[in-house]
Amino acid sequence: MASQPQIEEMTANYLGGNYGYGHAKQALYELLLNKFEEPREKFEYYMNHLEEVDEALAIGADKAKKVADGVLHRVREKLGY
Repeated sequence: MASQPQIEEMTANYLGGNYGYGHAKQALYELLLNKFEEPREKFEYYMNHLEEVDEALAIGADKAKKVADGVLHRVREKLGY
């Protein structure tokens, strides 16, 4: 998850002393917050706007239904139904 400079900094902190698991865990937590900030904001947005999710799912369902109907029609023709 971390960049090479961040890894080198943490290594130096460990070797320098007075830096332990708690510090490393906090640094990882901050890295994760920064790295996944945009996806987390999108998730929160869509969780607060579920109607947009439902609309997108309905559009996808309509597209899938058209494809599935065509496939079922061809299968039925081949089977003689």
